[in-house]
Amino acid sequence: MQRLLRVPELRRQQLLRALVFGIFLLVLSRFIEWQRLKEAFPQIQPEVLLLAMLSYCLTIAIRSYRLQLILNGRTQRISMKDASAITLIGFALNLFIPATLGDIARSYYGYKIYGIREEMFSSSLLDKIFALCSLFLIGTLSGFIMGSAGLAVTSLFCAIFSGIPLLFPTLLPWSMVNTLLAWLNISLDQEKFLETFQLSTCRKVVVMGLSFAVWLSASLFFYLVSRAFPVKVSLAYIILMMPTMTIARLFPFTINAVGPPEVATTYFFHMIGIDSTMAIAVSLSANLLSSVVPGILGCLFIIFARRKA
Repeated sequence: MQRLLRVPELRRQQLLRALVFGIFLLVLSRFIEWQRLKEAFPQIQPEVLLLAMLSYCLTIAIRSYRLQLILNGRTQRISMKDASAITLIGFALNLFIPATLGDIARSYYGYKIYGIREEMFSSSLLDKIFALCSLFLIGTLSGFIMGSAGLAVTSLFCAIFSGIPLLFPTLLPWSMVNTLLAWLNISLDQEKFLETFQLSTCRKVVVMGLSFAVWLSASLFFYLVSRAFPVKVSLAYIILMMPTMTIARLFPFTINAVGPPEVATTYFFHMIGIDSTMAIAVSLSANLLSSVVPGILGCLFIIFARRKA
């Protein structure tokens, strides 16, 4: 499990990410009108930003409850408080691990704290698959409404592909999965691993519903951050943007996913007449509030986990 966090040539990869991060910042800075940004900051509504942060607390709570439902599929293993701690640890790891893989790597600390190895790793993996499947389903609808056949077809294909382990877990080549995990120096009990994926139909429906609720809540958060700035955009438009922006966060060669989401936001905001300066300011502010702030809290739980270990 530790090799998820200590991959070979880590220093070289970190340097590459720092380089790409710097390039993105340089490119983004060329699209910012600094005088326009200076004039916009006094117009920011702090009460709306506070409301946005409160709405993101709801997003974290839903994600935590989803993880709790998955992990407690057949046996009561963790409480909502425990699930919240594990979720925040995932935020902390995402600050350092690319492509939001911290949501899976968090299982290492979950195992150290609660002592459930296979269940913790498989639950984190299943949680991520539910999140991606719901994202691709929303992306399919978004592409259809926006008239983007490429986005709709690609999202539909990815939704079907990610839906297979959710609907037909026994059809997957689990021996091959174990071989891959062994290459990562992870040895798991195959039966316990498969058991996590065999949730009841009712629980799968509830978990998928929670996944959709997460994306809607995250869209509300981004909408409120946008409205805190002198920007006029509808919640419906933000919901349509969200799949592309979230997929952009999966780009692995940058730090804390800064860069690609800002490019996506600039593109979508430009389509409705919002200048690039405001688009980048909104996106960076949303990134700070939704990843760095909860990530700092997650770091505290990591420190606690290491002391307990």
